[in-house]
Amino acid sequence: MFSCLSLLLLTAQAPLAAPPLSERLETWKREIEQRGEQLVVVRIETDPETSQVRIPPDTPRRALLAPLLASPGLAGQFVQTHAMTLNQQAMEGRIHFVLLNMARAAEFKDAEEPLLAHEFGHAWLDALGFRAPDVTGEAQPCLAIQAGDIVQHILIRGELERRGFVFRDYWIRNLDQALDALKKEGAPGAAGACDSLARIALWTDVRLALSADSWSRYGEFDQAFRRRFPDLAETVDELVTVLKAVDVTALERFRRALAYVHRRLEATAGMEDRPAAPEGPRIPLKTKACLMPSGWLC
Repeated sequence: MFSCLSLLLLTAQAPLAAPPLSERLETWKREIEQRGEQLVVVRIETDPETSQVRIPPDTPRRALLAPLLASPGLAGQFVQTHAMTLNQQAMEGRIHFVLLNMARAAEFKDAEEPLLAHEFGHAWLDALGFRAPDVTGEAQPCLAIQAGDIVQHILIRGELERRGFVFRDYWIRNLDQALDALKKEGAPGAAGACDSLARIALWTDVRLALSADSWSRYGEFDQAFRRRFPDLAETVDELVTVLKAVDVTALERFRRALAYVHRRLEATAGMEDRPAAPEGPRIPLKTKACLMPSGWLC
């Protein structure tokens, strides 16, 4: 799935002009940085033809960011997205890089505020200790990225709403486009592990966040995914059932839920055998019933 991306360390190219952040984003950025951390928004040009990533030469903490994006696996994930947040530990504290993929800027040009707000949510959770798995040094960082997204997105959605950001319109527009593209495609070929994990994460997100009342094509989306990816349906159904029953606003429950999701995705992708019983403490659930026949959380 991953192509080898060259990292161009530009010295002469002028940086991309960045519009100022909205007042709400500036407020959130200050809140994060008041915790002794730094948040850096970086507009990065990617070239899909030559698979090159260009980091502006005046990017703060560029020497810390460049080695991360020199990783083919991580860069391969970034070029497929609108944005990504990378959290790194420096001597003086945590650095949160919010990366915008400017090669796809036309797809989010009228929705940059909600897109950045979503990424600020990832940085905010990291600052509070609700951290996603570390992707540094991973040959296939997609497992850590997708597991972290599934659980963190539950909290980010609530925080965006609390702060008054309207993210859902932008997201539903992207879902409409993805569903239209899926219905036009022929029979799917063999999918790599990272492709399968991305589909599971997207499908789980939709099931947890939307409904037929909030998105007119919700049922159509679910049916299309069940027809096209029947081998992923059991995993998605289990993730949705479990995560609906777990209060991840408590840090310990968040961490246990994240460990569960990581193991479940790992097993589904064939990266390890699915265990017959859970390892370590059980996730505290809102219900006392055993939810899964597999016994993972019982």
